[in-house]
Amino acid sequence: MGGTFDPIHHGHLRSAVDILDYFQFKTLRLIPCYQPVHKGEPSVSAEQRLKMVELGIQADTRLSVDAREILREGRSYSIDTLIQLREELGQEESLIMVVGMDSFLSLPTWARWQELLDVAHILVISRPGWEPDFISTLESFYEKHRAESAAELQCAPAGKIWMQSFTPLAISSSQVRNLCRKNASIAYLVPETIQRFIEAHSLYK
Repeated sequence: MGGTFDPIHHGHLRSAVDILDYFQFKTLRLIPCYQPVHKGEPSVSAEQRLKMVELGIQADTRLSVDAREILREGRSYSIDTLIQLREELGQEESLIMVVGMDSFLSLPTWARWQELLDVAHILVISRPGWEPDFISTLESFYEKHRAESAAELQCAPAGKIWMQSFTPLAISSSQVRNLCRKNASIAYLVPETIQRFIEAHSLYK
């Protein structure tokens, strides 16, 4: 599960736990990107964002942070990360990339996007009742690779797309940043450990 995590908040973390519980996954890696390709520059340093992810996942041992994109520096391309993970895990292990529906709809703008399913599955998290409007290229890609059940993602190493709805917490990183700029409280939007880190380092001012 990749992202800018600028900062990570309870919405990210609740989604991660929902995924773990629903699919009974053994672990879920959160991979903060160094430089997002489709967004502006993050508001704080990569090291600070990485530290906040580390602080945020402390309550659940099934969550881990993977710093490879931060250490690699430069633009963060999902295909590069997935290829690295595939090399480490071997050819038989199931590898699943988690993306939100917004990101999935932009998939044709990603680098080497049609190669993603060669090395991993894609799990798309959507809001209940949302009917996405696919462009034809993406729709045919989805129909060709759509899984018949969620179980298929764990029965093969790669190649399938599955969409799953969860009720998200209505929290955004931009909301947290805006409150910080106004010197307003961010309590209950982020874990207390992250709130203290942000305040101690005067982030997002």
